[in-house]
Amino acid sequence: MKRLSTSVLLLASILCIVSSIDAQTRRKNIVDLIIRGGTVVTMDGSRRVIDNGGVAIKGGRVVAVGTSAEIDLSYSSRQVIDATGKVVIPGLINGHTHVPMTLFRGIADDLDLQEWLTKYIFPAEAKNVTEDFVRVGTRLGLAEMIRSGTTTYCDMYYFEDAIADETFKAGMRGVLGETVIDFPVADNKTNAEAMAYVEKFVSRWKGNSLIVAAIAPHAPLHGL
Repeated sequence: MKRLSTSVLLLASILCIVSSIDAQTRRKNIVDLIIRGGTVVTMDGSRRVIDNGGVAIKGGRVVAVGTSAEIDLSYSSRQVIDATGKVVIPGLINGHTHVPMTLFRGIADDLDLQEWLTKYIFPAEAKNVTEDFVRVGTRLGLAEMIRSGTTTYCDMYYFEDAIADETFKAGMRGVLGETVIDFPVADNKTNAEAMAYVEKFVSRWKGNSLIVAAIAPHAPLHGL
């Protein structure tokens, strides 16, 4: 009988501990992801750098930044990334890209801009650029940017709707401009075609959570 009573007491104690842990977990805010243990560079108003910091993320947004202890106290997640020995920074922004041109990398890259464009790049684009070319180059460029910590970029090229599609699939943010230029190019042969493309492109992506569609008139210096 004494042994039975001891077993009952032990079981009751275990249940109380489990119940207490459950209650503590329920009091925490449930988030999608916690990054903890790294050096967090906040870029907030005080430019805080937090050693052994933590970041809580929910719905694709940062909801809290602090020390690991502070985050652990208030937040819980099934997915936790241990960033010990690493630096956690805000996503970088690439402010000027023609992302499919990763496939032209290294072509006559020691010339001044005007010669490079008119003698090499414009002819190479006329010969090679298709929607498939743009998609493949965009995937490569996106992979390189993601690996380097870039999460947002600004782009200007042809078949920009395809670039937007690949960017959205990759989960990147982009301000993406369809090129309008005064000579026939890969996706549109006339100004009227280009403007019709832009209207459809902007309409398709209006209000998207990741993509800002834009019109990108080509630089006037190339007409000089």
